[in-house]
Amino acid sequence: MCGICGELRLDGRDIRENDILAMRDALRHRGPDDAGILIDGPIGLGHRRLSIIDLSPLGHQPMRSADGRFAIVFNGEIYNHRDIRRELESRGVAFRGTSDTEVAVNAAAVFGPLLAVPRFLGMFALALWDFQEKTLYLCRDRVGVKPLYVRRSPGACLFGSEMRAFMARRDFAPDIDRRALFRYFRTGYFEGPDTVFGDVKKLPPGVLATIRADGSYRETRYFDIGATARGSYRGNYAQAGEELAGLCRDAFALRLVSDVPVGMFLSGGVDSSLVSAVLKKDVGADITHFTIGFAERRHNETAKAVALAKSLGVPHKVLVLTPETAREAMLDFCEIYDEPFGDASGIPTAILSRFAREHVKVALSADGGDEQFCGYTGYGRYPRIFQALQPIPRLVRRALARGLRALPWERLADARLLGASRTALSPDRAARLGRFLDLLEIRDPRGLVDLYAARGLPEQAVSRLLGMPPPAADPFPPLDVPDPTDAAGLADWLMRRDFAFWLPEDILLKVDRASMAASLECRDPLLDHRIAEMAFSLPMEFLVKQGQDKRILRDLLRRRVPGGLADQPKQGFEIPLAAWLRGPHAPLVRNVLGRENLTRVGILEPDEAGRIRDRFFAGEGLYTQPVWLLFNFQMWAARWLGRGTEAA
Repeated sequence: MCGICGELRLDGRDIRENDILAMRDALRHRGPDDAGILIDGPIGLGHRRLSIIDLSPLGHQPMRSADGRFAIVFNGEIYNHRDIRRELESRGVAFRGTSDTEVAVNAAAVFGPLLAVPRFLGMFALALWDFQEKTLYLCRDRVGVKPLYVRRSPGACLFGSEMRAFMARRDFAPDIDRRALFRYFRTGYFEGPDTVFGDVKKLPPGVLATIRADGSYRETRYFDIGATARGSYRGNYAQAGEELAGLCRDAFALRLVSDVPVGMFLSGGVDSSLVSAVLKKDVGADITHFTIGFAERRHNETAKAVALAKSLGVPHKVLVLTPETAREAMLDFCEIYDEPFGDASGIPTAILSRFAREHVKVALSADGGDEQFCGYTGYGRYPRIFQALQPIPRLVRRALARGLRALPWERLADARLLGASRTALSPDRAARLGRFLDLLEIRDPRGLVDLYAARGLPEQAVSRLLGMPPPAADPFPPLDVPDPTDAAGLADWLMRRDFAFWLPEDILLKVDRASMAASLECRDPLLDHRIAEMAFSLPMEFLVKQGQDKRILRDLLRRRVPGGLADQPKQGFEIPLAAWLRGPHAPLVRNVLGRENLTRVGILEPDEAGRIRDRFFAGEGLYTQPVWLLFNFQMWAARWLGRGTEAA
């Protein structure tokens, strides 16, 4: 696992070595073990190394192919590199070391980049320079586990593992993309290729980009989950279970390949429990497990993880997070996440990563189970409600929604936190009620998908906050497929949208930044693309039946652990955010969202931001996520735009 960066000049000017060094060393946390640089004519490549496979100097990067034609900087792991190595050796390639990077660059030399990359089974972002054709290739893995940012201008093309690489250059001029920022405040993250900066884009997952010295740019998609049709699997349920179990054994075992100690994050949920159970009972692995819990009982699920670890007999370490511990991580949040990022579970993820790094250098995570196996409750709830409401005339539904919005029910949302009756609405229930009111006004499936993706502020509030009308249209249509006509089709649509956007640009970004900030490599066994292709080919009844989500995963788990451990309801990595922001961190939040600091940053409209802040502190449960988004953005702007928000 590493940090990569580079520059291709398109205007004939020389590469400035100091610029490449600045970009490279801004990524030092991603690779504290070694550093390298290559400058040759129009190309400059930089690399920071976290040594995982082949710890010797023979793994140093940038690395050239045996024939000298290609140079590579590589971030990630190719788990089947030994198989590819044997094929290359049969073709006469002589290897110097044992790293997967050496396999990658020589595969490009032998097969060509466009044919080499689809052979790689793993997580990666890479840059290849072809000295002969003066061509740069940039590539991101199929699912988007590893990030890659690209900044194109008439004179140069820059790339880097994180945007901080660009911001380290003296010639970087921030250019806020207000359209993308509007979508950010609606969803809580940057969808698709967008970033907060107009001239910086994310390379999409499953894409290889070709950039020539004359400035031409082309993207080639080598993986698309949309090509896998729902229900195309031809076996029965029992056969699917056996086939999936075999894929899991192979995929999970491959993620153990390492020359340094490997551990695992364990939440006690179905996904991490299955990975742990298969590794222990099928593969025979005995790795240390790490769990984080919370002092607040409602958010603490360590008991499930402890029970699972005890059942399997695996080493297990638990860290309980207190509000005091969280404060430091909250202040570090915008150092770790160099772009606005609205997923507050990045706080405990960062703490868990530091905790695990004290003992291991590689940790397995279990992300991807929900998006592939219909695990989120919204996949069932939203389509069912949408379908049930359609027979009611839209004018009636809109009138009902407006009438309900006029009631003071929002003020009941936080009554429990204020010590009122247990019959009062919790913030979560208040949020669900708010979504139900939005559902009343949805006219078609595409509106449902947009509503589902909107995890942030209402559209009208964002317009007031940024002083601009909503963008004309969603720049990223959910899927290029016909509108679904039933609840199962809607659920499949939501899953595919999450797989394409939410998973890589929120969930995986969160884990990548948090783990790499601790110089910890994090691997995702459930995101083997072979598992993804099988999951999206299964009929929906293999995934959900009689209200039971993740049906096929739960059945695999039941064969390996006591039944009760496989039947736990989904809890998610939720944190007591409202209690923290309104309690011990209230002075910090009030200060950062005070008029003086809002005016100093100069992007958010102070009156609207202040209204959201005040309604949150008045105890209205629907305002926890909005106030977090505002707070996080202000802190980010202070750190990365130098606009001087002063924290209390």
